[in-house]
Amino acid sequence: MKLDLDKLIYLDVEFISRKYEELTGSNPDENITKQQGALAGIKTLFMNAGVHTQESRSYTVTSRKMLQEIWNKIDELYPSFREASFENYQGTNIAWVEGELSIAEWKKTNSNDPGYEYFELSHNNERMAFLSHKEYYAAGFRELFSASEALKGNVGIPVKCLARIMWYVKAAKNFTACPYIIMEKTSN
Repeated sequence: MKLDLDKLIYLDVEFISRKYEELTGSNPDENITKQQGALAGIKTLFMNAGVHTQESRSYTVTSRKMLQEIWNKIDELYPSFREASFENYQGTNIAWVEGELSIAEWKKTNSNDPGYEYFELSHNNERMAFLSHKEYYAAGFRELFSASEALKGNVGIPVKCLARIMWYVKAAKNFTACPYIIMEKTSN
């Protein structure tokens, strides 16, 4: 698949920076900044009360530029996902998965309480629930969960996704995966 950055839906910055360094031999010069805040003012070596740490990472090369430089290698490096060969308790599997990106909701049976919404990929009559970071989604996609219910209907975007498939949930009949790259597929 040819890379079209206008079709980029999701890009895991940590994954792409590690792969960029591995495949090019160039270090993207990661800078980590940590900020701490204390609400209660109590902080010991073994206990934090109301203390939080916020960490941010920045690189001298943008994540989109890293993806551009290594796209052809990544596209060829990983196989297509084969559901039939995946087994729980045998480790994870990094593979390309093609299907339709949509929104799913998990909630208790017969409950009127709001459920947990997540992005889901439908592929080969199977479903894959994504454990993802909101900040890695392209503009518009990150705001989808807080949008009106009227805007969440009929979501079905054809995509190609590189993901780490982690396990299969038999009761829910779906795979659980961590996406690394999600690209909208074009019909051309």
